[in-house]
Amino acid sequence: MDAGHGAAGETDLRGSEVRSGIESTDALDRLIFFADAVFAIAMTLLVLAIPRPENGTDVRSFLEHQDAGKFIAYLISFWVIALFWLAHHRLFRVVRRYDYGVLLLNLLVLFCIAFLPYPSAILGDHGTDVAATVFYALCVAATGAAFTALSWYVVMHRAFTVPLPRPTARLYVLRVLIVPAVFLLSIPVALAQHPAAAQKLWLLSFIVPALGSLWMRRHGRRS
Repeated sequence: MDAGHGAAGETDLRGSEVRSGIESTDALDRLIFFADAVFAIAMTLLVLAIPRPENGTDVRSFLEHQDAGKFIAYLISFWVIALFWLAHHRLFRVVRRYDYGVLLLNLLVLFCIAFLPYPSAILGDHGTDVAATVFYALCVAATGAAFTALSWYVVMHRAFTVPLPRPTARLYVLRVLIVPAVFLLSIPVALAQHPAAAQKLWLLSFIVPALGSLWMRRHGRRS
């Protein structure tokens, strides 16, 4: 066989592997490392929305007069992105194969993650504004919806994971729905002219997953 036919055969083989969802460990690691980098950059960019004192400014006076809203927005956004990173890490611990559908959905998730510093900066500047609260909630909910689609596609639709019991597979998907559900529920509260109450409701997105993890650990031990 000549070099041309050899290269064509290798290309056909790789094409069929991608279509069937067969990928090497190195290729899967590359997907995960890229995602980790995007998550890390997005979390780092959040702090840039917090102003710094200029040269010659009294630092103590500067800090005393800072709006706490920027720090609160940073705290919320950091942990929102952290929740998505934890879910991404948990999902890809059990993934063994992927196809172009996984690549595209993963890119959609990363697109949303990379955008989150923008609504976070707006929320920091206008924390009591209804539109800023609704916009932030919509962005987080859209990120959660994209992540839910990725989880469903990987775990249930294509079953690219290690063998999982059906109830466990459903939990992988349902657990990701918690964050977008909480933020969507907060939108009517904000629209009722209660943005502070809507933002307090976001705390459920941190509490409920922690309770879910505790329940899953106990359920796993009993099983």
